Order: sequence, then structure tokens, then C-alpha cells
Amino acid sequence: MWLLFKLCTIIFVWVGFSLAQVVERVRIEGNRYLSEEVIAGIIGIREGSSYSVDLIRESIRRLYRTGFFEQVEVYEDISQDRVILTYRVVDLPVIYRIEFVGNRKIKSDDLERKIGIETEVGKIDIEELTKGITSAPMLEERLEVQRRLKLGRVLSREEMELIKRRIIEAYAKEGYPKAEVNYELVPKKGASKIVYKIREGEPEYVGSISFTGNRTFRRGKLLSLMQTKPVSLLAFRLKPPFSEEMLKEDIRKIEEFYRSEGFLDVRVSYSVKKEGVRNAISVSIEEGPRYKLDRVEIEGSTLFAYGELVGDALKKNRGGYYRREVIERIKENIRRAYSKIGFLNATAEEIEELDAEKKRALIRLKVQEGEPVYVKRIEIQGNYETRDYVIRRELRFQEGELANEREIERSRTRVFGLGYYEDVSIAPFPADGRSWDFVAKVRERFTGQFSVGLGYNQVTGISGFVSLRKGNFLGTGDIAGISLSYGNKYKDNSLSYTRKWFLNRPMDLSGSVYDKRIEYTTYTVDRTGLDLTLSKEFAEFWRVSVGTSIQKVRYSNISPDASPLVKEEQGTRQSRKLLFGLIRDTRDNYLFPTKGALTEVGYSLALPVLGGTERFNKISLSHQHFFKDSIFDTGLILSLKGTLGMVEPYGGKRVPIDERFFVGGDFTVRGYKYGYAGPLDPNTKDPIGSKRQFILSLEANYPLYKEILYGAVFYDTGLGFNDWGELKPQNIKGGYGIGIRFITPFAPIKLDWAMKTKKVPGDTSKSRVHFVLGVFF
Repeated sequence: MWLLFKLCTIIFVWVGFSLAQVVERVRIEGNRYLSEEVIAGIIGIREGSSYSVDLIRESIRRLYRTGFFEQVEVYEDISQDRVILTYRVVDLPVIYRIEFVGNRKIKSDDLERKIGIETEVGKIDIEELTKGITSAPMLEERLEVQRRLKLGRVLSREEMELIKRRIIEAYAKEGYPKAEVNYELVPKKGASKIVYKIREGEPEYVGSISFTGNRTFRRGKLLSLMQTKPVSLLAFRLKPPFSEEMLKEDIRKIEEFYRSEGFLDVRVSYSVKKEGVRNAISVSIEEGPRYKLDRVEIEGSTLFAYGELVGDALKKNRGGYYRREVIERIKENIRRAYSKIGFLNATAEEIEELDAEKKRALIRLKVQEGEPVYVKRIEIQGNYETRDYVIRRELRFQEGELANEREIERSRTRVFGLGYYEDVSIAPFPADGRSWDFVAKVRERFTGQFSVGLGYNQVTGISGFVSLRKGNFLGTGDIAGISLSYGNKYKDNSLSYTRKWFLNRPMDLSGSVYDKRIEYTTYTVDRTGLDLTLSKEFAEFWRVSVGTSIQKVRYSNISPDASPLVKEEQGTRQSRKLLFGLIRDTRDNYLFPTKGALTEVGYSLALPVLGGTERFNKISLSHQHFFKDSIFDTGLILSLKGTLGMVEPYGGKRVPIDERFFVGGDFTVRGYKYGYAGPLDPNTKDPIGSKRQFILSLEANYPLYKEILYGAVFYDTGLGFNDWGELKPQNIKGGYGIGIRFITPFAPIKLDWAMKTKKVPGDTSKSRVHFVLGVFF
């Protein structure tokens, strides 16, 4: 029976194939812009294919999905077992090029950038651009192009009009408010283009801006809200562009600002007086009464008390006035409080009730607590070079766990702290249920660095360096590097490698070999050695390390005028040390922290093993804390640092001079030369180092330009000494001054001018400039 069934099935299939109709030919008609080859490729039906209605329907769907066609019709000419298909299409022009004509004031490349489009397909060749390159900046450029108004496809009339409006806006911001733009479509099969014809018109500029009625806020504050600016010689703004549309937007910003400060009935108007090609702008402000914030009521919260949600926002509200900033801070407090316990979907609906007679405002916040949110899936994006696991192992929240905002923010800090990324963001994708997806998106930086440059500090002077360093080696998170540095007083050649997450555990194995030389005033020290260190993260923020250092140390070129202590070091010795370390790091940014703290404990033990000739114990403790102004929100960053150190010999040996503490200089007490805030040789007045050190430093950094340039004021105090009895107020040295911080992607560049509180022999100058610089070419 089964054999009979199989035989019948084979016969029916054979008969079906023998009777099937075959497509003999596919014709394409009506196409004006797309070639027949392109359309045939989209249809996907070849001569000799079996004919079926479902196949025709699918080809029509494919054609419409491309967006290249306004209309598609298919006609069938069936003759016995042969079928001829005719596709009649109305295709739309595919734009491959945009041209500008008549643009004298703004160059085509600048216009392209301002309106955010590419003007020619292939101008930025993605395949060629990314060929053989894994670094993120290149690929980020590709993503930027994808976000543009892409060519190589059909542009609708609405999109063409959008480009026209962007051109007009670009000209208005350059002071050409009467620019006229028209466009013409130049059809060509397979490669149409649009030509935008621009009539720039006469330029118009701002002459002056005056304000009347602004009793509460000064002119400078109101000008800072505006894009429209007056003439300013100091700012090199001689011909500020005038645009009435931009001015209207500025007036709206001024009104919003006044309302956010409690002037809820404010009215702002403007007038423009033409003076040749310049325009005198008058802004009239009717402030009206200022509303007080009567109270803020919070309803619907069952998990937090009122005080926990409001915090100190109302206490810091100067004068008790209605301020949007205060209300937004309370709403942010609510969001943060709930997010920290997993309620990421908690919301606070705001209801505003105004008493026009008493000029008071009541704010009612209705809290919708929602439900706890769990992590469904974590997706990693932007890691074109980095392997997924390098990022995932730094995350402090995992799939299936409660979504805690504190752990999410900590995860972002940890990933950024790897040093491989310019930016890191972790964002949720809310869903209807209690399980949300999260996307950890990184923007990779150039982790492969070939650097040639100059460096300078007080000890080494000017030095040149060549460095080849590869962070995130092969996308594994490891770090490999080779460095050659030479100067008139300095040499540092090294080869290093760090294996991150050694044995798939949260510990790093680092090794380096090096050859160093530093020429001090009266002697030279050469060090050749090998260091091995194993560090392990044993708790959040905490890391412990253990290692060894094997070195050959040579003292040479000792001056006849050198201290006897230095002369005793003449010759070569062998150093064998055990190294121990403990670190707690809660900083938000390892390059230029704004909050958090760094605590470090270091201990080294020199042992007479394997030929070692040194015997000493050395311990150092330091703590640095960072605070950002949260009261006035000025961006001011305060840092307080304290350092203690002690070194003692044993077994009848002495402490090598380069293992002593040299207090004074760029990194300890500014205002003094290197080592001059510690013991000096009584005869030569040269620093000889100390067995103890004590340093305190207070610094305030204020943003001058965005988060790139900071101004600094500082005060350092400390002392290098040999006996605890010497640590007296009359002996302690101090330095204070001002400085500049320029934040680069690699490290801050520092320039300080410092005054000392006490003169010392050999360093009698009243002030000193401290310059720490690294310049990359």
C-alpha cells in the first residue's frame, strides 16, 4: 500500500511539471529614470522560470517596497505553455547628485555641512573609507552619513522642499534673510540630479541691541540667551548676521526664561530700526509681578516620604519664588528615588494652580509608581573593534535582574573607565510589560596610537618621545605598548603588556621591561628592570595588587660638589622588591574627575634575595576627593588631596636616595623647586630627600569654555622630614596660585603660577611657573 502511494505521488509531480507554464520573456515599459537591468533585478523573475500568480504578486510587492515606483502594472500574454510578462511602471527619479548655483557667500562644501546632507553619491565612499579599518572614529563618520538625507534613492517633493528650507535657514543665520531658493530636477536615466538655484540678496547685520523694562535681570544675562548678537570688538564680532526668524526665537527664549523665574505674566516684544545694512533692535520687557511658590504637594507616593522626594530643593530656593529649576529638581529627585529601587517607569504628572490675586503658585505632583522593571536583554552597539564580552564583563546589571539605576550608572562609569571609548551611554527601551531591553552604546576612540611629541616637567625638563601603544589589543581589552623617550636630562624606553581579566576573572596581569635614566643636578640614575603585577577587583570600587620588581640601579656622573649622601650611592646595586597595593576608586572620570574619590595605599619591601642589596620598607597613603557645585550649579569642581609617606631601612642598610621622598615641585607643593620643601644638604643646599612626607592640597577648577578649558586656584602645603618631631607648623611649607587646565582626550595639560609662603636656601624666588605638557603631532 505504501509503495503504491509513493508511486502515485511521483506520477502526479511529473505530470505537474510537464504541464507547468514557463516564462518565456519579461518586458519592462514606461521606465524613465531606472534602467531595465535594475528593474529586472528587483523583479527577480528570469526567462525559463515557472509561471505562478504568487510569483507575480511577490514581484509587485518588491517593486513597491523599494519606493522607486509610483505605479506598477503587469500584463500576461499566455500562449499554451509559454508566458510573456510585461511590467508597465511609472518610476520616480533617483537622485544621485545635488548641485548649488549662485552661492557666493557660502561655499558648496560649507552649505552641505550646514544643511546636513551629502551632495553626491560616492563622495564619501563607505566601502573604501572603512576598508581595513576597525577604529571607531572612521565608522562613526559612516554612521553620521547614514543619518543624513541619503542620496541614491527617491527624494519626495517634501524632502526637496525640506532641503530648500534648510538652505534659506543657513543663509538667514549668515545675515542674508532675503535669500531666495528654487530648484530644478534634471532627469537622467539612472543618475538624476537636483540643482538648487540661490539668489543670496543683500546682507543685513545687527547694529545694536537694547533692552527696556528689565529691572530684575541685567542686559548681559539676557544677551546670553540670544543667538542674535550685537557688534563687539572684544569678541571680534564686527558683522553679526541679522535674521528676523532667529530674533523671534530669541524673544521666545527670553519669555520662557522670565516665566521659569516666576514672572508668569511677562510680555516681551521687539522692534527693528533699519540703519543702512545694519539693524538696531529694541527689546521691550513688561516683567509684571513675580509669583511666589506657595507649596509643592506630592500625591500617590507609597514608598517614599515627602522629605525623601523633595530633598533640599525648597530650602535652596532663594526668596521662595516660583522657579522651574526647583520644580524640575524635585521631579528629578522623584525619578531618581524610584529608579534606584527598580521603578524605572515611575512618572510625576505636574498640575499647576495659580492664584492671580495673591500672585502665588501651587504645584501638585501626582506620582504614578508603576512596577519594578527587570532586564530582559542587553544589546551592545558601536563596538566595531571591541568584543562584546569586554563590555559585558564590566556591567553591574545583568539580564533577568532588577534594573537598578545606581548599577546602570556605575556600569557606564566602569566601561568608560576602560579608556577605549569617547562616549558611553546605557539607555532602556521601555516595553508594555515589566521586562525592558537595554542598549549599551559606545563610541570607540583611537586605541591604537603612534605618537610623536614633546613633554615637559620640572624634573625631566623637555623630552621628545615616540610611542606605539595599542589599548583594547585585538578587541580583547588588553593593552600593549612600546615607548622610546629621550631628552637632555631624561630617557625612558619600555615594553609593556597588560592582560585584562586574567584567567577570565576580574584581575589584571601586567608586565613591563624598561631602561630609564634621569639626570639630576649633581648625579645621574640609570634603572634597568622588569616589573610584574597581578591586581584583582575583590569588591565594587576596590582593587588589591601584588607584584615584584627586579632592577639594576646605577649612580654615575656624581659632581664633586654633590652632597656626601649622594656620593655614598656611587656605583651599581641590585634591587629586588615585593610590591603591594590597595585602591578604592569611585571617581566618575579617570581623566578629569568631577565627583567621587581615589584612595591608594602602597607598600614596597626591598629584600636581600636573588642578589638584592637593598633593605627597606616603604609605605605611602593618599586620598583625593572631588566635589562638584550642586548648590549654585556653576560647574565649579573642588578637589582635596592628602598624602602621607614613610620609608625605613633595616638590617643596618640605608635608604637609597632615589627611594626617598622629594617634596616640592609640580606634583607635591607648587611654588618650590623639586625637593626644596624637604631636607637640604647643609653645604651644597641641594635637596637630599626625606624619610617622611606630609602633603595637603586644595584646588578649585572653574569652567571657562564648555568642559575643555578650566581656570584653577590652589593651595598646597606640606613638608619632607626625617623625624616626626620635625613636623611643626613653623617648618611646614606652602604654595598658592592660579592656573589653567586644558582637557585633552589623553590627559589634562596644566599651567600653574605659584607663590611660596617661605623662602628656602637654594630656592629664593618668590614665585614659580609649573608646566606639565604633552603635545602630540
